[in-house]
Amino acid sequence: MKTITTGHELALQWDTARRSGAVIGYVPTMGALHEGHLSLVDRAREECDVVICSIFVNPLQFGPNEDFESYPRPVEHDLGLLEARDTDIAFLPGWTEIFPRRERTLEDFGTHVSVPRLSHQLCGRSRAGHFDGMVTESLLFLNLVRPDRTYWGEKDFQQLRIIETLVGNLRLPVTVVRGATKREPDGLAMSSRNKNLSPQARALSPNLRRILQEARARLLDGGSLPAVLDTAREQLTGLGFAVEYLVACEEDSLSEVSVLEGPFPVRLFAAAALHGVRLLDNIPVTEVARG
Repeated sequence: MKTITTGHELALQWDTARRSGAVIGYVPTMGALHEGHLSLVDRAREECDVVICSIFVNPLQFGPNEDFESYPRPVEHDLGLLEARDTDIAFLPGWTEIFPRRERTLEDFGTHVSVPRLSHQLCGRSRAGHFDGMVTESLLFLNLVRPDRTYWGEKDFQQLRIIETLVGNLRLPVTVVRGATKREPDGLAMSSRNKNLSPQARALSPNLRRILQEARARLLDGGSLPAVLDTAREQLTGLGFAVEYLVACEEDSLSEVSVLEGPFPVRLFAAAALHGVRLLDNIPVTEVARG
């Protein structure tokens, strides 16, 4: 595995791969890797000739009171994991390689892209500017890496849909590949921030998925969507979760729905804090009903 830190080095590797006719797969990450990330690397390894994984903690997507400085950066451990999964290139640019003037915000950077139709609901309600920062940095990296295929997990479904829309609307020459949410044995969706959970919070955390599954089952049995969601929120609150949202949305538009009858698949989406750690999850509803 080659570890490179500059766009110039990456371009040389890209030229070599392209001249040989290689299919290039790309997995973007912010590091602190877990099996969710590595499952995307494995998928890329199966489907591509050259696999590139980037590790970069993007300052543009962190709000002023969020954990940019303290975000975990176990670089050597991450590199070992990537090498064990037969990654070809680990791209680890420094902050000033990507943002030469150490830009910390979109206003500092001056140029940004936005997918507003999908960015203001769900997590966008409480994290103003987060998705604009994410998609701007993602486009920048796609332009640097120039892959044929890029791999994104369904756990961060809103982020995934924003990237899919960016690529489709701007006709970017890359295929976005979805990876299923990877979970711990007890059902908790894998996340780099899970390590911040206290033992007590970690024991409670699988209830987020359990309650979503129970809500889905009641909906498929004909339960009223508003009533089912109210009950699920109350259950989470009773267990000590601070519920930010628990809603049903169309998969494509991420628009909230009040009934399940419609032409588009629907998912349940939830964000809730447990002892100060923000957890996300989502599960399909109408896809199960049709199957």
